[in-house]
Amino acid sequence: MLNNYLKDKDVGFWFSASLVVFSLLTAVVYAVCYAGTDNINWVAFAFLIAAAVLGAVLIALKLYVYVPYVLAALIFLSLLFFVYGIYYYVSVVMVGIDLDHFEPQFFVCTIMFVLATAASVANVFLRQIKKEVREDA
Repeated sequence: MLNNYLKDKDVGFWFSASLVVFSLLTAVVYAVCYAGTDNINWVAFAFLIAAAVLGAVLIALKLYVYVPYVLAALIFLSLLFFVYGIYYYVSVVMVGIDLDHFEPQFFVCTIMFVLATAASVANVFLRQIKKEVREDA
């Protein structure tokens, strides 16, 4: 049964499924790293959770054609709100007002947000379902 479900899936489907998991992981890491600080933007967290949930729902409903677009839009919006939430911290470090270096959680979260965004944009150009192959040709 599972083999029949997965037989017509192309590489884009696997990117989409991986992005659903990765966006959830990014949301958790972001919340763990920045919860309780002024640098967190809960809207960015909500968009990541929404990307994971909506992506999973669309996959479950077999609406594969919409998954990459929904993921790309929501993950990109989460990146924008992450930047909005963290820009003051970056400016403080760059000018050297109170801090003189970036914390490790900044690098971890930034890398995860950028990777998720880049992968979601690349996924838009990948085929989700294999093309039908004609037997008589």
